[in-house]
Amino acid sequence: MEEEKSINFRAFAKSFHQITELFDFLVCGVVLIDEDTRRIVYANSVAKRLSLWEDAEIIGGLCHEFVCPAAINHCPLLDYNQIIEFDEKILTGKLGNHIPILKRVKRIEIENHAYILESFTDIRAQKDKQMKLESLHETDTLTGLPNRASLERMVEEVLLKESNEEKIHTLIMVDLDLLKSVNDTYGHQAGDDVLREFSVILKDSMRKADVVFRWGGDEFLIFARNTDSATAIQIAERLRKSIADMQFTLTGKLTASFGVAQYRNGESFEKWFRRTDFCLSKAKKDGRNRIEDWDKFVRYIWKLGTIPWVKILESGNTDLDDEHRLMLSQINRLFGMLNHLPSSQTQLDMISEFVLVYQKHMLNEEKLFQETEFPLIRHHINEHQRIHHELSELRSQLQNGTTDYFSIVDYVVREVFVYHMTMEDTKFFPYLKTRES
Repeated sequence: MEEEKSINFRAFAKSFHQITELFDFLVCGVVLIDEDTRRIVYANSVAKRLSLWEDAEIIGGLCHEFVCPAAINHCPLLDYNQIIEFDEKILTGKLGNHIPILKRVKRIEIENHAYILESFTDIRAQKDKQMKLESLHETDTLTGLPNRASLERMVEEVLLKESNEEKIHTLIMVDLDLLKSVNDTYGHQAGDDVLREFSVILKDSMRKADVVFRWGGDEFLIFARNTDSATAIQIAERLRKSIADMQFTLTGKLTASFGVAQYRNGESFEKWFRRTDFCLSKAKKDGRNRIEDWDKFVRYIWKLGTIPWVKILESGNTDLDDEHRLMLSQINRLFGMLNHLPSSQTQLDMISEFVLVYQKHMLNEEKLFQETEFPLIRHHINEHQRIHHELSELRSQLQNGTTDYFSIVDYVVREVFVYHMTMEDTKFFPYLKTRES
């Protein structure tokens, strides 16, 4: 190694030493590399202090062993003509630690000889701050629980990892009943104290495999991994009883409502969440302090043979409620035919009629939107167009035999009734009431 150093080193003139003296005054690390040999010929005091390498150890060493993680003969600059300009890289310290740096690399000439000048700044403090901010971003500041962003990231990772497997996971959505009255009576600080107590109950009651998140307001979500809806209902019932029996410090007795939905393979997190949210809304509308489960709801309407009018759909506007009642009657007409399927042509005629009814409903509803300041109008119209397009596609598939009547009815119940009417349409109701008042 010593022989190589003596062979490859040039005798630097006075001007070179003057340049290196200037480099020692800089607050960033600087390393000079001989382009021909790719060996380090100089490192300023900042570079040595940062990496803990001494002159005797670093000078003469190959650049890829000290300042660049790339393998020898795979230099980003010399071998791949890359521009390294304020790039985040890793510096290997003497202790084997990896130091994040912001690096610039440039080819220069000193005394008619080619060198690579690498300058870099230690960004560990910035990285630590970024990690803390990211941690804060994924943690609810009031309760200390993981928040909405954390849930979405975790669920995405779980579903992606298990993309080719049969997944059995369940969401439990829980909402404190009548928290608004607590805020109105005692103030928002009291409401916050209740939410903190509530979060402790949830966290302490969870199995090790479950994770509880604060979704927002007084709503919390439990991700019950490797759990079917039947087991999730048992978890929710245990929680419901614990909360009903508890004496909150300031308010005394409170209750909570629950929505439960098991994951359906292939669906997006958004639709999974929306089914869970629908169940929670139904639990609250049907009396609170109770649990509504998606599978139970589906079994109920199958047994009933019809989808009942739910209070969630009551907007207070006679025209809109009449439109929704008409839509529901049309959905039930399709639904009711599942027990004694009509002829293929009759099936096609019924679906065609439903597409026309839905199209008319779209136009009537959008006209009502125009009379308010509904901020989600563009999104809602896009949803109308999407559903209308997909219904038309399904009708064509039924006609050419690539789908069946059951699949179309299943789509209508999920997309038109549950996802759109009970979830998207109800977002409009508060603006409608404001307009009327």
